[in-house]
Amino acid sequence: MEDLRHVRDYVSTAWGDAAATKILKKISSDIRNLEQYPSSGVALGKTIDVSTEYRYLFSEKNYIFYRLEADNIRIIRVLNERQDYLRQLFGINPEISED
Repeated sequence: MEDLRHVRDYVSTAWGDAAATKILKKISSDIRNLEQYPSSGVALGKTIDVSTEYRYLFSEKNYIFYRLEADNIRIIRVLNERQDYLRQLFGINPEISED
């Protein structure tokens, strides 16, 4: 919920309340669609070099990171496309390479 508040505040400040409402409705709708299609997101472990069960959807310039748990879908984070999701999710700094 905190991530959604950040999205709302940022969009509202930059483009107004109507834009923020529209974007939050779309993100919420995409999250609700996961109930019907829980595997519709991309497996994150296939796109990065980190072992993880997280999946993600892209919605209105935001990534919705989630994981499937028994009979539930757990939303982990909602991060803007400009945010460093590796650092936010795993504490990894992609600019530092270990040789």
